[in-house]
Formats: sequence, C-alpha cells, structure tokens
Amino acid sequence: DKTGTLTTNQMSVCRMFILDKVEGDTCSLNEFTITGSTYAPMGEVHKDDKPIKCHQYDGLVELATICALCNDSALDYNEAKGVYEKVGEATETALTCLVEKMNVFDTELKGLSKIERANVCNSVIKQLMKKEFTLEFSRDRKSMSVYCTPNKPSRTSMSKMFGKGAPKGVIDRGTHIRVGSTKVLMTPGVKQKIMSVIREWGSGSDTLRCLALATHDNPLRREEMHLEDSANFIKYETNLTFVGCVGMLDPPRIEVASSVKLCRQAGIRVIMITGDNKGTAVAICRRIGIFGQDEDVTSKAFTGREFDELSPSAQRDACLNARCFARVEPSHKSKIVEFLQSFDEITAMTGDGAN
Repeated sequence: DKTGTLTTNQMSVCRMFILDKVEGDTCSLNEFTITGSTYAPMGEVHKDDKPIKCHQYDGLVELATICALCNDSALDYNEAKGVYEKVGEATETALTCLVEKMNVFDTELKGLSKIERANVCNSVIKQLMKKEFTLEFSRDRKSMSVYCTPNKPSRTSMSKMFGKGAPKGVIDRGTHIRVGSTKVLMTPGVKQKIMSVIREWGSGSDTLRCLALATHDNPLRREEMHLEDSANFIKYETNLTFVGCVGMLDPPRIEVASSVKLCRQAGIRVIMITGDNKGTAVAICRRIGIFGQDEDVTSKAFTGREFDELSPSAQRDACLNARCFARVEPSHKSKIVEFLQSFDEITAMTGDGAN
C-alpha cells in the first residue's frame, strides 16, 4: 500500500492553478506555489517567485471557498506537543491548511492565539454558506460534493454545489470553466491544455497528487434529488464548471528506500499497489527504488482497468513481472495475491485501512 505506508501521509498543497485567459480553443493559466510543508497554517502563496495577495484573484477566492466547504477536516493545535495536527483525512486537512495560508478575505491574524489561528480563515468562509448535505465520495466517480445555500439569500446568491475529485472524472463531467468571475464554455483544446498540465504535475519529479475543484452553479433542488441511492450522485455531479486544480505532495518516508533495497537483497519482490493515479505511483516507485530512475516500466506498471482488459494468461504474466498497480479496487488486490500464490510465492500485504 502506498499512501501513509510508503509515504508520510502529511499532505501539503504546494502548487495550484486557475484559468487566466481563454482565446478560442486555447487558454493560459495562472500558476501559484505555496510554501510550508506541515499542517501549520502559516505559509505564503507565490506567483513567479513573488508573494501575492490571494483576494486579488476572483478564481482563488472561489477555489478557497470550495476547499473550505467541500471538506470535513480541521486543524488542531496540540499544546502539549507544540504542533498543529490534522483532524480528519490527510487530503482534506491539506486543503484546510491551504485556505488558512490563502486568507482570501484578508482576515486580521495579528494577536490570535495558536488555537484561534488554526481555523480562522476557514470559519470566515463557512459563515457565508450553509452546508445542507454531502454527496459522499465513491470509488466509481472518484469525487464528492456538498450542496450549500447562502446564509444571506439574495437574487444573485443562489444554492450551489461545490465538488472536488480526481481531475479526469471532474473535467470529463465539466461543461464550463471559470475565468475570473465569468463562466466560459470548455472547448476540447482548453480541456487538453488543463489535462496536460495536470499530467505533468502528477508524473514529474514532484509526483503531485492533483485534485480538481469545481462548482455546479444551478443544481437541482434537494427535493428533486434521490439521495438514498448513491448510484444517482454521478447524475447530479454533471454540467460542472471547472474552477482550478491543486497539487499536493505526500513525501516518501525517509526509511523506505533502504527497506526496499534490503528486500531486494533478500530476494523479496516489492510491488506497490495504490488507488492513486499511475503517473504519481510510478514516480514514487522511482524515488524509493522499486523502479530505476530511467527504467522502462512498460509491462511493469498497470492501472486496475488495464489489468482487467488483459486476457487471463496476460494477467498471469503481469503478476509475474509487474511492480506497480495503480487506480486499483480492493477486488484487484485479492486477484493479484491469488495469482502470486498460484506461483507458489509467499505473499504479504502491508498497509492500513481497507488493506
């Protein structure tokens, strides 16, 4: 298992982008970097290596709003240890921490205690909208969303859905993009540009885990939705407006590379198996020595879907040679273990959670 087993699971957002301009079938992006790599809510947002004020960008205000509302986590200051810790899931805590660093409503932070400082910028955003219900994450759509109503309803402020998820699914279900405060049709060229940047972030030396952030500006009313069956959720998360993307880093644990090396010396084949995307998975494999830096990973790395599309004999060969499986479901794990055991291999699965 990768996340939290081979990696630290101390997620932090280090890059993000929003749309800058759209001309015909092409677009330009505003890209930002974020300092600070722990759960401490202190850090700066930079553009072209210079600190910026996030409230000057409409797209960043909306991005922070989605990160704060489409989120069940919080930061907690542990006085005994003198550190900020996560309450909730690591990916969501990274977004909570980002919102604090962005401070899109220019909240006064001077004179706050460390406990007060933990969630103050998130609290400001949460006072503007009321979360009515959540369409929980599911593996089939790889996204989740919240339905929110404004605390002070007016003609211009209506109910909205805010969503986040694996970029490809969110963008495939998107029809528009947000450019500043305007809504523009998403063309194939614009979609291609957005996806190429996300692929680059996910497979470069940083191996970022990317999340797309989107809104549904005119959702159905609650009474028109059938929420008792989660199979319906994907219908309500269509016609989305793509707002931006964040890239977060979950660095490998320091001790992992030497452990992988020891395993190899002992004749143990190490296979990484993860729900994360293939680009990120392969890049982490390179960083910890499961793959060499320039090793060709053809026939050595598969997604769950690629594995499913193989014939039984090709699946058998994949399990003999592969060292990385990405975007897998729990059912793939048991299938892979069954193949390995059929070769008389002794198989151990290390990890947490569903593993």
